[in-house]
Order: sequence, then structure tokens, then C-alpha cells
Amino acid sequence: MEAQHLLIQHPCVMSDPEWIALESIEEQTNHFVFDVSMLHVLKGRGLVEATGERWRITERGQRRLHERDV
Repeated sequence: MEAQHLLIQHPCVMSDPEWIALESIEEQTNHFVFDVSMLHVLKGRGLVEATGERWRITERGQRRLHERDV
């Protein structure tokens, strides 16, 4: 499924698939169920960044996860 079908267009609102993808990166899961397009969507929002072959959550991404848990 194309990532664009899973997105909410408002920059402050994230879809469930985006949250799941971000949480999966945080947990360093070995079974990332989304394709690379989702990583690029999250990167475009400033939530993740590529570090070589791995992706990591940015400070902004960490804040979003923390805010959601509160």
C-alpha cells in the first residue's frame, strides 16, 4: 500500500500508521511492516533521519512520542 493513502495532510496530526511506524523505529524492530516511502514521509515531517543504513528518531520525533504518552 502506498504511504500517501495512509496519511493525514495536516502537519500537526499523524495517522495511526505514522505513529506505528515511528514507534517501530523507536523500538528498533526487526520487522518494519512499512516500505521506504513511510520513512521518507516521517523524514519530511522532521521526525526521523537516516544514519547510514539505519534510521533514527530525531529530537522532534522523540518529543512527539513523549507528548502522545502524556
